[in-house]
Amino acid sequence: MRFPAPDRHRESFDTKKLADAALTKARDNRNEGIYIAPKTVPTFKEVAHDWLKGKAGCKPSTLDSWRVHIDIHLAPLHHLRVNQIKIGKVETLRDDLLREVTETDATEKTPERKGLAAQTVNKVLTTAAAVLERAVRHNWCIRNPAASVERARVAPSQVLEGEDQSRDANRPVREDEVLNLEEIRRLLDAAEPGYYRTLFMTAALTGMRSGELLGLRWSDVELYENRIHVRRSLSWARVRDSEGKPPELAQPRFFEPKTATSRRIIPLSPELAGALKRWKLQCPKGKDDLVFPSPTSPTGTPAHRSNVLKRGLYPALTRAKLRRVDMHSLRHSFASILIAAGTPITEVQGLLGHSSAQTTLKVYSHWFRTLKTSSIDTLAKALLSSSGHLVDTSSDEPGRIAVNDGENVSDSAENLVPPAGFEPTAPGLGILCSIHLS
Repeated sequence: MRFPAPDRHRESFDTKKLADAALTKARDNRNEGIYIAPKTVPTFKEVAHDWLKGKAGCKPSTLDSWRVHIDIHLAPLHHLRVNQIKIGKVETLRDDLLREVTETDATEKTPERKGLAAQTVNKVLTTAAAVLERAVRHNWCIRNPAASVERARVAPSQVLEGEDQSRDANRPVREDEVLNLEEIRRLLDAAEPGYYRTLFMTAALTGMRSGELLGLRWSDVELYENRIHVRRSLSWARVRDSEGKPPELAQPRFFEPKTATSRRIIPLSPELAGALKRWKLQCPKGKDDLVFPSPTSPTGTPAHRSNVLKRGLYPALTRAKLRRVDMHSLRHSFASILIAAGTPITEVQGLLGHSSAQTTLKVYSHWFRTLKTSSIDTLAKALLSSSGHLVDTSSDEPGRIAVNDGENVSDSAENLVPPAGFEPTAPGLGILCSIHLS
């Protein structure tokens, strides 16, 4: 079979019927303007590197993760043209990444290693889908097979003693991850005065992320206007160099918030503003002008989150006889307490810096489900306030009449008798009926 222009190449098939079908499909695609010349289609590796170049403005740690996905985990797809990648090929890759590898080299023994965790495999598939979506936009392939592949099932993982559980930022928050008001008071009382107590108080009263707290500058805090500007975040992620090698030592880096809504203004309570004023008098000065620099550095260098946990939060939780939580739990506590107090969802979203109210609803779904208000009673009063007088028929003895607009109606038995023909459906059933008195 000879393919039509602009490709003009020949291809062999086992039967004439298959060749006719392929030629018909090629002509139809050409007429519809979706014909793809096989010789012009780039490989997955070429598309992936072009896709990565377009992400130059992202955080270095994020770019590093994508580079590992492409260069290491998606290597079996590198030599394939993007229109040759089918769903079966991606499913095989997924299963290979999950499967335990126990084989050893015949000449050199290699250590036994296990496959990737299901969460990691799903992230790799998401990266592959993003790369192939670029191929679809450029008409190099018609469909995105990686987007259609079923994701790996995340099974419950065993929790070992001394290990911290992994946390998905968008999963619903559990009750054991949140401290209530009394527990927060105990934590603050048990925290070391100065740096740690002020840090934990700020986290609990603003809902800021730990990276935002540790990257906060005094110039972002308006103590006399009672507000904090969230403008950047601190990261200690190790970023690989051009050769793919990670640095020996992690370096602190400051980044703008990754979303527009994360850049926000948070009001300060007078109590927190007073605590920050007292802390500012003893805070170490440094070139970064940090509000919460490393507590062990006299020059105001950035603090590492793990050191804050090990030296500040965990000891304070132990002294307060509380369960172990992390700094992010103080953010969750801030949000859950606001929700329990009936704060509108849009206000909670703005204070947390979520990109949408849907994210807030998903993460804190438990607190919204258990939130009880008097909204139904308010609705009933609004609807029935002008429809007459309400009579309680739950007992044999007539109750008092609720009089509308201060109308003076006597409590006589004549006025308290239900209308003719009215019968309660069951003895003792409480019914409020509206009776118009003329």
